[in-house]
Amino acid sequence: MTNWDAGTDERAGNGEYWCFLDETGTPDYDPDSTPYFAFGSAVFEGDHGDEYMRVLRARAARDGVRSGFHASHDSRDTKQCFFECIAGMNVRFYATFMDKRRARPGEGERSGLQLYKRTLLCHTVDLVRELWDGTSAITVHLVVAKINLSSREKAVRDAVRDVCAQFDGGLVRVRPHIWDSESSAGLQVVDYGLWAIQRHVLSGGMRSGHFNRFVGPKLGAPVWFPWGRGGKE
Repeated sequence: MTNWDAGTDERAGNGEYWCFLDETGTPDYDPDSTPYFAFGSAVFEGDHGDEYMRVLRARAARDGVRSGFHASHDSRDTKQCFFECIAGMNVRFYATFMDKRRARPGEGERSGLQLYKRTLLCHTVDLVRELWDGTSAITVHLVVAKINLSSREKAVRDAVRDVCAQFDGGLVRVRPHIWDSESSAGLQVVDYGLWAIQRHVLSGGMRSGHFNRFVGPKLGAPVWFPWGRGGKE
């Protein structure tokens, strides 16, 4: 793993990043359930109050009493409205897709949320490499959506904490947070971004309208495929 303690002990910078994460697919090793398990992130640097206000105004413009934005449930008109809202934001998207068809023999025998934690770690490592210049001190706030399932909630919380702890100290500090997605503008933004990226990946570029117009131009790096893609060769 990268030496996150590289450089001197003096704080050469004061960068702060807010990285909102969402997941898609099922965290198992069965490619028949979903071929990929993935994490996506929407990253804001420093203060991003204007971006939050954009989300609040878009939400307030909706008729009736509504919860937050959710791409898989929202109407076509709502999707268009919120994607246009995202288009005006200073945000970067990143995504890591683990192709379960390329898992090593015996990998699927592991239980629990092993794939969840592994994907989260792969995504966080690559994300920090993109954000860190190698010499400055940075703080990365890793915000994951709360899971309202008691049987899984503690496992997810422990996985997020364990991943963040691997960066603790030195010049790079990664802070874990678990928030309610319906009250977090950042989590709603990444929900939309990952929804568009997933459709683009799964369709081989055939269902990429929202991706091409709104999300692709804001990708901070090409989509990461740590295991490659397309099934075993």
